[in-house]
Amino acid sequence: MPKFRCGFVALVGRTNAGKSTLVNALTGERVSITSSKAQTTRDKIRGIVNRRTAQVVFIDTPGLHLWLKRTLNQVMIQSALSTLGDADCVLMLIDATHALTSHGEIEEIEQTLIEALKKADRPVVLAINKLDLLPDPSRLLPIIDAYSKAYPFRDIVAVSARKRQEFETLLDNIEKYLPEQPAFYPRELYTDQSERFLASETIREVIYRQMSKELPYSAAVEIDDFKSMRDQHKIEIKATIYVERESQKAIFVGKKGAAIKQLGIDARAKLAEVLDANIHLELVVKVRTDWSENPKDLKSFGYMESENT
Repeated sequence: MPKFRCGFVALVGRTNAGKSTLVNALTGERVSITSSKAQTTRDKIRGIVNRRTAQVVFIDTPGLHLWLKRTLNQVMIQSALSTLGDADCVLMLIDATHALTSHGEIEEIEQTLIEALKKADRPVVLAINKLDLLPDPSRLLPIIDAYSKAYPFRDIVAVSARKRQEFETLLDNIEKYLPEQPAFYPRELYTDQSERFLASETIREVIYRQMSKELPYSAAVEIDDFKSMRDQHKIEIKATIYVERESQKAIFVGKKGAAIKQLGIDARAKLAEVLDANIHLELVVKVRTDWSENPKDLKSFGYMESENT
C-alpha cells in the first residue's frame, strides 16, 4: 500500500497563464479570483487538493510580469519568487498559446522565471496549459523541446485548466515529489484562507469584472467589519474600496450612485455563493492617493509583510 504524502506546491507563471483557474478547478471551489485582465492574484492563496494517497497544498502566487515601474508590481514579483524556497515542489504553468516567440524562442517572462528556478533547487514540474486552444496538438512538440533544453524539468504535462483535462496525470506527477507525512489540514478543507479574506477577494473579483473598461488595478479592498452569524445563516460585511484619484472614485460611484449600487448587488450575490450564507453588504469608496506606490499602504493592505512578522 502506498504511503501517504503531503506538501506545498508553489504555482508560478506569467499573468493570465491560468493559475487561478487551475487552483479553482483542482479544488472544485472558488479559492482564487479569476478575470480576463492580468495581475488579478495579488496574494499567496492556498488551495488544498485531497487525494486518497496525498494532500497537495497549492500556493497560488501573483502572476509574473516585467512591469517594474510601480512599487506594487515589484512587491508582487518578489512575493511570487519568494515562495519557491518554501515549497516542496514547484509547478511552473505556461500558456501554450504564448509559450514561444514567433522565432521559436522562450518568452522573456518565462526566461526570467527559469533563472529563478535554477536558484531555488526544488523539483519542478512544467504544465503547459490551454491545450484546448491549440488547433493541432503537434504544436506542443517545439514547446516541449525548447523548455526541456532550457531547464531540467522533472516532468512535463499538457493540461487544460478550463476544461479540466489531464488533472489526474498532473497530480500524479506532483505527488511523487512530496514528503511522506500526514495531512496538514482536515479533508473537508479546500483553503486555509479566512472567510474575511475570501470576502475581500470576491469583492475585488467583481470590481475587475464590472470595471473592465476602466482601470480597476488602482483599487484595493479592505474589510472594515465582518460579523458571521452562522446560527442565522447570515454574514454582515462592511468594506471600503480605496482608489488613488478622485476621478477614479467618481467612476466607481457612478452617476447618482448607480455604479456602486450595481457593484454591491453583484458582490452580494457572489459572496452568498462563496460563503454559503445570506449576505448584508455595505460598500464605501475612499481616496488614498498613490497607495500602490506607498510601502506603508501596501503593508496595510497585506501586499507586503510588516517588519515584525
